[in-house]
Amino acid sequence: MTSRLPVHVKRLVSQEVQELRHRVLWPHKPHPEACVIDIDKAPHAIHLGAFADAGEGWGIDLPNHQGQLVGACSLFDQHCTRVDVPWNEGEGLRLRVMGTLPEVRGWGAGAALIARAAEEVRAQGRVALWCDAREVAFGFYERMGFVFLNDTYDIPDIGPHRTMALDLSSPPHLNL
Repeated sequence: MTSRLPVHVKRLVSQEVQELRHRVLWPHKPHPEACVIDIDKAPHAIHLGAFADAGEGWGIDLPNHQGQLVGACSLFDQHCTRVDVPWNEGEGLRLRVMGTLPEVRGWGAGAALIARAAEEVRAQGRVALWCDAREVAFGFYERMGFVFLNDTYDIPDIGPHRTMALDLSSPPHLNL
């Protein structure tokens, strides 16, 4: 049985997530500085990092941050145009470039990132968090409550994906 890490999530700047993106999502790129998205520095961009307090040596040390970066994701004010969606433009945030280091998968860092992303969606008065999920992550997103919105499609150099969304239109509840 795997144990959960003590994880805290905080906002970062885009440069602080590049090394994790390189290690986890885009190892085929020449260096971490090449791991950018065209809207990383947009005023609406939110970059989140999951930090583990246990210093096991497998995380990424970032100056001026306690713990080691073990996961990251970015949120953007983008409307889903790939499929018809049950929310209006401006009511959803797009989750992109989410990943956790392989050494910590299943230990709660990804779930902590999704929980914080959902908080960001609600704080902005929005109702949906959506993403273009990689095939290898379908099960994770389903466990987090996301549903499929379309069939599988291929993104060149990356692989099979499906659009998925998390409905946040009702208030969160406690599972007691």
